[in-house]
Amino acid sequence: MFFKSIFKKNKKIQKKNKYNFDIESWMNLTKEERLEIDSFEKNETMRKKKALLKSIRDEYIKIKNN
Repeated sequence: MFFKSIFKKNKKIQKKNKYNFDIESWMNLTKEERLEIDSFEKNETMRKKKALLKSIRDEYIKIKNN
């Protein structure tokens, strides 16, 4: 019974981690591969931020015109 509660708590902690990251596989990549993945992720987040900002500006213009 005691061990079951410990294992349940460990599972809950692991589920809370949003970014499950495997450092060993990351370090096994070459420097160029890591840079390529990192730049791709940066471009994706920047694209999402720009799209969000554009939609916020459009909503603000709609509210201002009314």
